[in-house]
Amino acid sequence: PPELMGIVELRSTFARLGLIIPPTVIDGGFEGQLTIELLGGSFPVKLKAGQRFLHVIFAKVTTPIERPYKGKYQGQRGVTLPKLPIEL
Repeated sequence: PPELMGIVELRSTFARLGLIIPPTVIDGGFEGQLTIELLGGSFPVKLKAGQRFLHVIFAKVTTPIERPYKGKYQGQRGVTLPKLPIEL
């Protein structure tokens, strides 16, 4: 919904194992599946399908969002690679 935004955080147990996720904000109005980038530490960590390794903190915005998210990732399904305007 446009009146909610979210912040994705790694659960502390996994952070202590050396895993890292870049800052991830869910904009108000976003619809679709999230793509989460996960960086490993200096030793292997095994994640199982369905294992809870993230928290999503939702917050209701106090000022109405003038332009809800309608960007290039709206409605994405599955892992979505970057959609860059130029080739790198």
